[in-house]
Amino acid sequence: MTDEQQEKSAASPRRRLSSEQRREQILNTAEAQVLRSGLQHLTHRGIASELGVTHALVVHYEPDMGALRARVCESLLLAEYDETCARLASVPDAVAGVRELIALMSRPGREEMAAVWLDGWSLGRRHGPAAEVMRQMMDRWQGFVAELVSRGIAAGEFADVDAQACAWEAIALLDGLNAHTLVGYGDRSHYTERVAAPMEARLGLPHGTLALQNSTHYAAH
Repeated sequence: MTDEQQEKSAASPRRRLSSEQRREQILNTAEAQVLRSGLQHLTHRGIASELGVTHALVVHYEPDMGALRARVCESLLLAEYDETCARLASVPDAVAGVRELIALMSRPGREEMAAVWLDGWSLGRRHGPAAEVMRQMMDRWQGFVAELVSRGIAAGEFADVDAQACAWEAIALLDGLNAHTLVGYGDRSHYTERVAAPMEARLGLPHGTLALQNSTHYAAH
């Protein structure tokens, strides 16, 4: 088969994609590129080059790059949120749930998702839809942690604290950890303990309770 024939053969299935399939293909490609290179480096030409289609075709389906970046950011952050919720669904109690959450968020190899968070905040400074995505995701996480803390209070596992305020503080700690993770600030082997210690104090738990599973447990995941 000649090069020309191979190109026609490869192009043929792409021409049969529906509009919905094409948009999904573009979104999936954009997500992979963002994880590799960052949200700010996502471009129409970069997506087109990877898909082997024209720049004009990508622009036709996704004319607003700012909107696409916001949607890619939302998709990736939702996927991490859903995966985390699924993993914590089977934990036996609230203490184990908070411990698992800290271990997951401080595990090695999470730099790609930390970068998505930081890129999303940066983009949201001047792009309204991106800012709304970030606010909604932060609300989701705060609600999730607040519910976990409320369960622990009701079960007598935690001190009688303000669950919403405690969740806000926990999210702030994890947000700071995103920044530290991205530039490798401090000793990575201490990340779990650095987040766990203030949470233990806030929840009335003995020191070491939330850092029993260190982040190396998740290194292979």
